[in-house]
Amino acid sequence: MTALGLSTPLELLDELRRKVRALNQLQFQVLQLIGALDQQGAAEALGYKDLVEVFKHALRWDPKVSRRKVKQAQALCPSITPTGSPIAPALPGVAAAMAEGELSEDHVEVLAEAMAGLPSVAEEHVVGYALQHEPRSAKAFCKELAYRLDQDGPEPREPEPIQPRNSLRRQWKGGRYLLSADLDAETGAKLDALIDPLAKPEPGDLRMAPEREGDALCEVVDLALRGSGDRIHGGDRVQLTVTVDYDKLREGIGTALLDNGDRLPMSRVRRIACDAAVIPAVLGSRSQIYDVGRKTRTINAGLRRVLVARDKGCAFPGCTRPPKHCEAHHIRFWADGGETNAANLVLLCRRHHDLAHHSQWQIQMFEGRPAFRPPAFIDPLRRPRTNEIRAA
Repeated sequence: MTALGLSTPLELLDELRRKVRALNQLQFQVLQLIGALDQQGAAEALGYKDLVEVFKHALRWDPKVSRRKVKQAQALCPSITPTGSPIAPALPGVAAAMAEGELSEDHVEVLAEAMAGLPSVAEEHVVGYALQHEPRSAKAFCKELAYRLDQDGPEPREPEPIQPRNSLRRQWKGGRYLLSADLDAETGAKLDALIDPLAKPEPGDLRMAPEREGDALCEVVDLALRGSGDRIHGGDRVQLTVTVDYDKLREGIGTALLDNGDRLPMSRVRRIACDAAVIPAVLGSRSQIYDVGRKTRTINAGLRRVLVARDKGCAFPGCTRPPKHCEAHHIRFWADGGETNAANLVLLCRRHHDLAHHSQWQIQMFEGRPAFRPPAFIDPLRRPRTNEIRAA
């Protein structure tokens, strides 16, 4: 411990990486043992219903933990046929990466769940992504990959999908009004657009996020009662941006991207496009911006729509924050002579905006899109990375 106390941060980080890699390797060996017990029918041989019950007594594991590990072992460990022939694991690429200590159990859980709905050829891509990102980001990447593999959706001549139902539960209890709602994505995005600007913390605001959002909802109710059709958001109606691929819009297939990160069927885009408060951002086949909605108030508002259409949210590699949680960052700082234009701006969430200002991550434009060079302690070659979740 004395030696650790004298180490530099980078030396400590290198040692931590070695320990975590060894821990991942050890966890894989644990899964191998579980897989062997499962193959041998150990639970039945010991008089138990299943391995979950065995581990509850032998290892004092919670059933949830046991079920998770048994499921992972079945996906990563080879099995044996009744004739004694070995069968390769369902996820050989994931198994190999964990055996090398490069993937954690959390990664394995995400990838195993995702691969259940993806073709086997996708495993190489999802493993490659997971080797550079945390499990939460890997889950978002897998979701986006599944969409890309089936992005055309129904044929143009198929009947329009049934309108999703919206439900609302209201109850008075103890002098309080309890509210619960299950709404479609379009309505949810509009409600977010109403609440988010009203729920921003003010200087010295001690309220937690749920309380700020509750107060914002109350303010929305007051505004609706007073509104009578008047504009209620900074002198203008609340705006919702819908990003649409030009070819899919023309063919009437696929989906459009809402500014909260969700997707909307093209059949519904045509209906809501009649609303003056919806701003369409139409993209070409290479995400070139053909037209950004005409409803602009200032240059900054129009420029932000350009950034939203291009970056689709925080552009930092692996980040899933939608546009509404992002700020525009000058790649070349304003104080250093940087200009306020699309070529010098990138959308970043608050966390990655701070990182861009205070760390060694460097941002540059590559083929019209932002790319990020990591610090040398993450990648000695400092190879540029992009947000693959936003690539489509």
